[in-house]
Amino acid sequence: MALTLHLPTLTLVACLVLTTAAGLMTFIGLTQRVYRGFWWWVTAQWLTALSPVCLLLHTWEPWMLPLSVLLALQWPLMMLAGLRRFHARVRFPLPGWMDALLPAAGTFAYAMVWSHNPHDVAARVAVFSLFNVGGYVYATWHVQAIPGWKRSRHLKTVLLFLLGGALLQTPRLLTAMSNWGLPLRDPNHIQQPAVLLGLVVAVMVSVYMCLLLTYERTEQELLDSHRQLREMADIDMLTQVPNRRHFNDMAARALRLACPGQTTLMRFDVDHLRQFNEQHGHAAGDEALTLVASRARGLMRERDIVGRIGGDQFVALLPDTALHDALHVARRLTQQVAQTRLQRRQPAISLSFGAVRVAAQEPLEQALSRAERALEQARQRSTPAATPAAPDGALSA
Repeated sequence: MALTLHLPTLTLVACLVLTTAAGLMTFIGLTQRVYRGFWWWVTAQWLTALSPVCLLLHTWEPWMLPLSVLLALQWPLMMLAGLRRFHARVRFPLPGWMDALLPAAGTFAYAMVWSHNPHDVAARVAVFSLFNVGGYVYATWHVQAIPGWKRSRHLKTVLLFLLGGALLQTPRLLTAMSNWGLPLRDPNHIQQPAVLLGLVVAVMVSVYMCLLLTYERTEQELLDSHRQLREMADIDMLTQVPNRRHFNDMAARALRLACPGQTTLMRFDVDHLRQFNEQHGHAAGDEALTLVASRARGLMRERDIVGRIGGDQFVALLPDTALHDALHVARRLTQQVAQTRLQRRQPAISLSFGAVRVAAQEPLEQALSRAERALEQARQRSTPAATPAAPDGALSA
């Protein structure tokens, strides 16, 4: 025995279900963190819930029927309006004010057909289905314009849902078009309560899609926050190079991968930075440190590591680099810093370097201590440049 769906009863059930969905979204919006566009989705759910109410009341108030159509046609366009605000930086194909034209035109066309022949159910269903399918296709066109939708499984779900909404009503549209102007013995053959049931289920699913989009945005913001926190924990904010802890971690990994005894560790700093700050101000000292770090990064290879280990002290790990090559890098760094300071008409600064070859199986802290001693030798030298002393090297310029 075939299952017969009673359209008025189904309409009442749809009203209750849609009202529950709208109430759920409202509760979530009032109690949870939401983003721009969420309340447009909530409004779309409430307006959709009012559509079956108007459909039930049209027997007493005939004007309720086109109003019900308008409330039903607005749903994909209101959802799109929410997405416009949720992705406020996206440039959509058409401006937002054009979204309202489709449901308005559909309601007007429905009212014209209904007033011309109130008994032509097929014509009314055809007009409604045509504009409803058009609304889903219009919304789909705009959603696929959002950059990165292919990487977002939730936006993919939205697109599939919108396409499904259009495909769901296509058979009803074709059937209604073929019966336009013909008397119908069974209006349910055109109105298809099963289609109404499917649309109710689809709108319920859309509630979860809205929540998933909100969750995805929250998850992305959390990931960005964690990334920023990691950068703040690992990177020196002034010079934008790794801090001491992060440098030690990176250097330890690099030493494990490098050929034993083929890595040079170089310590360097800005001479007499405290006196420089007292004479020219701390802002000038910070600018000098930033310049040194920037030029050092520019001279390093991709596998080299440079970091700031405190105050005016920097350190660089140069895998597969001989001691004299490291001191050549030091001379180039000194020259670039001096030229930049001269071009900017800033007070001159001097740098001191201490370089050591990291021995096989030598702990990093021990190599850093030897580099510190070489750096102290460089500070004590009175000549602008000194010949490196084996096995360590010192340079002051």
